[in-house]
Amino acid sequence: MIRKVLPVVATLAVFAAACATPAPQQAPAPTEAPAPTTAPAQPTEAPAPTEAAPAQPTEAPAPTEAPAATGVDAITLSKDKPTEILFWHRYSGDAQKFVESFVEKFNAENEFGIKVTVEKIDGSYADLYSKINAAIEGGTPPNIAQAYQNQASFYRLDGNVIDLSPYIQSAKYGLTQAEIDDYFPFFLESDKNPQFPGEVLGWPTSRSAAVLYVNLDWLKELGANEPPKTLREFEELACKASDPANERYGLAWQNDISNFAALVFANGGRVLSEDAQSYVFNSEAGVESLALLRRLFENKCAVEIPSAERFGEQNRFAAQKVLFVMASSTGLPFYADAVAKSEKPFRWTYVMFPQKDPNKPVVDIYGASWSVFKGTPEQQLASWLFLKAFTEPENIAQWAVASGYMAVRKSAAPTAIEAVKNNPRYANFPEAAEAYARLYEMVAFGAVEAPVAGYDPVRKLMSEVVSKVAIKGEGDIKAALDEAVAQANEVLKENAPKGY
Repeated sequence: MIRKVLPVVATLAVFAAACATPAPQQAPAPTEAPAPTTAPAQPTEAPAPTEAAPAQPTEAPAPTEAPAATGVDAITLSKDKPTEILFWHRYSGDAQKFVESFVEKFNAENEFGIKVTVEKIDGSYADLYSKINAAIEGGTPPNIAQAYQNQASFYRLDGNVIDLSPYIQSAKYGLTQAEIDDYFPFFLESDKNPQFPGEVLGWPTSRSAAVLYVNLDWLKELGANEPPKTLREFEELACKASDPANERYGLAWQNDISNFAALVFANGGRVLSEDAQSYVFNSEAGVESLALLRRLFENKCAVEIPSAERFGEQNRFAAQKVLFVMASSTGLPFYADAVAKSEKPFRWTYVMFPQKDPNKPVVDIYGASWSVFKGTPEQQLASWLFLKAFTEPENIAQWAVASGYMAVRKSAAPTAIEAVKNNPRYANFPEAAEAYARLYEMVAFGAVEAPVAGYDPVRKLMSEVVSKVAIKGEGDIKAALDEAVAQANEVLKENAPKGY
C-alpha cells in the first residue's frame, strides 16, 4: 500500500399528454343556391396601369462580430509580460547538452515571451519521482517534468498533472490533423491511461525498446550465423557460451523489471489486464518467463550485474565476458564507445528480443514523456507551446540523434536514421548502425507495461520475486507470482481514481 500525495445521472422520463376527443356535432342544414346575377350592360374598362414605385436603397446588413475566443484560445501570451516556466529532467551527456541548447534557442526566438528555466535532477527516475512528489507536497512543483505514464497517472489523482487534450485541440495553439498523424500512433496511445479516459497526461518525446545486445563474432564461434529468434534458441546459445571458470556468461542480467516484462511479453503474456482492472503477470507466460531465468542462473548461464557496478553490463560486454545483454535501445552509443575502447573490438549489434512465437512478436516499448503540472493558465499554455516546439520534426530528429531515442514523428525518422548511419562513432560497427533503423520496425509490435498509478511499488514487488525465485532459486514459481499479484492488485485498488 502506498499513500497518495496531497490532498445519478438522473434519467428524465417524458410522457405524452392525452388529448380529449371532441363531441360529435350536427351537420348544418343545406343552403339554397343564390340566384344568377345579370351581366352588366356595358363592358368595363381595364384599370389604368399603375406606375412602379421607385426602388428604395437597401441598407447593408450590419457586420456580425466574430465569436469571442474561449478556453485555451482565450489565453494571450506576450513578450511585454513574459511567462516563466520551470522544467525538471534527468538527462545526461549529449541529451542534456541538446536540451539546454534548445531551451536557450527557444527562449531567444519564441514569439510568446516564454522563458524556460531548465534544471537537471541527479539520480534515477525514482529519484526524480520522489523529488516531484516532495515538491507537490510543498506546493512548488515544476511546470514540466519527465514522467513515465504510471507516474503521470499518480500525479493526476489529485489534479496535479493536467489533461493536454484542450491544448492539442486548440484552434489557435494546437495541432492540425496532419501534424497529429505525423506522430507514430503507438507513441500517442501510450500516453493515454484507461483510468482517465479521454485524457492525455503526457506528451511523447522519448521512446526506446527492450532489445538484446549481441556479440556477433562470439556468436559465429558458437556456430550460429545470426542472432536467436526464439527463446529456446536464446537459452541454448546462452548456455553454450558460458564458461563460469573464466567468468564468461551467456547473459548479463540487470534486475530491472522492464527486462522481466519484456520476457513476459515475448512469452505472449501481459503485465496488466487489458481493462486495467488487475495485474496478470502470474499467467502461464509469467511462469514460463521466471522459469527460464531460473534455469539460466541455476545452470550458470547468466550473471547478475549488481546495481553498485556502474555500467557493468556495458563494460563486461565490451570485455567479451557476456554474449548477450538485455537492455534499452538507448544504450547504443554507450555500447559503441565501450567496445571501441576495448582491447579487442568486435562486431556487435542489437536485435528484437527473442520470442516464443516469432510470427507474433511483442516488444516492450517505453519512455518517459513530458507532463505539464497545474499552474496559472498562462504557465500551462506556455508549457504546452514549449512541448510542441520541442517535437517539431527538425528538432525531434536532432534530439533522437543526440539522445539515442527513437524519433517520435514519422517525418523525422529518416533524418535520424541517416544521421546514425553516418555517425563516425559507428564507422567500425555497421551492424550496430543498421540496428537503429530496424528499431522503427519494432514499433508495430509495441506494448506498454502498466500505465496506471501505483506501478512503481508494484515494480518493486516484481523485482523481489525475480531476485528470490529466479536468481537465488528459492520457493515455488507459481506461488510466488500469485502472492505478488495479490499484493499488486491491492496497490492498484488503493491508487485507482474514485469510481474506477
